[in-house]
Amino acid sequence: MTPPRRWSRPGIAAGAGAGDAFVANVRAALRQIGANAAGAAEGRNPECLHQLRVGLRRLRSTLRAFRSLLRRRKSAEFDRHLREILRALGAARDWDVFRRSRRDGDLVLAAWRKSAPARRRARDLLRSAFFQSAPRGVLAWAKTAPWRAGADPGEPLAAFARRALRRLQDSLREDAKAVDWHDAAQRHKVRVKVKRLRYGCECFVPAFQKHRTRPYLKRLRKLQQILGEMNDITVQRNLLRELARDTRLRRPAAALRADLAARERELNGEAARAWVAVESMKPFWRRAAADRVRG
Repeated sequence: MTPPRRWSRPGIAAGAGAGDAFVANVRAALRQIGANAAGAAEGRNPECLHQLRVGLRRLRSTLRAFRSLLRRRKSAEFDRHLREILRALGAARDWDVFRRSRRDGDLVLAAWRKSAPARRRARDLLRSAFFQSAPRGVLAWAKTAPWRAGADPGEPLAAFARRALRRLQDSLREDAKAVDWHDAAQRHKVRVKVKRLRYGCECFVPAFQKHRTRPYLKRLRKLQQILGEMNDITVQRNLLRELARDTRLRRPAAALRADLAARERELNGEAARAWVAVESMKPFWRRAAADRVRG
């Protein structure tokens, strides 16, 4: 069985330019995708599919974090292809989450049977020429110096990062400032922006001191973890509606809905507190700028 592989931070020199950092982050995301592709196609370890999808998201986030450096049309085309792959793999991942988090044997067995078409579609996609070429195409393009007119790929990474991360943070704040944590659609939008900011931060951390980046990233990861569990609850509710069409499963399905509702109530408060914790901390890229001014 092929073991899952997590993302590994690329080696980027402290004085690297933004262009070199972009290529290094693309390579890191592709390593994670490639290391998990075979295991995801085998379908024996659901974590391989999860880590594969994380790699795809990191690749999309890299394109977004460096967007002001890149030619916009081609970057958007790659992003669209990666989004298509993620969506196609999403159904199989949703059933994996349901089966791994449930203890009722009848529900787990029913979920396994229901998930068969989604697992088959995911396997076919992972063996397709489209999947083999789309992510790798980003690296081939990155090697051609895909910079926008007027962009400076040699700009010091820290200076580039401050603008990019401020933009990602502003986008997150726009969605989070009036969010109702009880509203699944609203908190999903916040969750997407949190992931973009976190993965964006991790693209740029080599340019900053570790003792500055770690506390902020720790709080950001905590918020992402909470919102991820809340999203899993929403997914499980949707799948339960499908399973509960079988009258024999209505009783365990009702019990599971009650458990999910209770856990969701706990997480609503945790999400609100985690967001306050993120907002109460000055981001590391702003601290770094202030430190240089004082120096």
